Amino acid sequence: MENPSEMGNRKRARELGATTKPEEVLQVERERRKKMSQMFTHLATTVPALHPTATKEMIINETIAYIKELESKKKMLEEIKESNEFPVVEGSFNLLVPCRNRNCSVSVTVSSNNVAFFGIESVAKRGLVTVIFEVFFKNQMEILGANVSVNDGNLRLAITALVQNNGRIEKIKTEIMGL
Repeated sequence: MENPSEMGNRKRARELGATTKPEEVLQVERERRKKMSQMFTHLATTVPALHPTATKEMIINETIAYIKELESKKKMLEEIKESNEFPVVEGSFNLLVPCRNRNCSVSVTVSSNNVAFFGIESVAKRGLVTVIFEVFFKNQMEILGANVSVNDGNLRLAITALVQNNGRIEKIKTEIMGL
């Protein structure tokens, strides 16, 4: 009785125009595995937060989770756009301020409808995200959304907040830069 995997290899070989000689079947299978390996490598380098030694199972699971996250963000942005609640207008401004320790930067974009987008990059330190959120709460800023990622020891924090007083933005930047 023939092994089912050998039957599949022969079928693939026939589909590619090869005869069913064992050497040709093996060659077709090597090429298929090589191509699959290249595709997994491409996925592993495309999906953020994947460790270089991730298994194929981890690559697939993280890719699925990443796609779901992107779909969720897309849906949220489409809802915001349709509701016209927080449109980004041409009159917005962008500031990039380096932090005191040279391992950090804070960028802030404020739209004319009082929505601020904070981009914070820093060397990851234990408890830093909590401290940054405390700065926002202390300055009575309403956080509408946040996204945190850490890659190779670098923290990236994106925060969308509702601005009641533009003077508080400078205070928040100053406090974050002092961390």
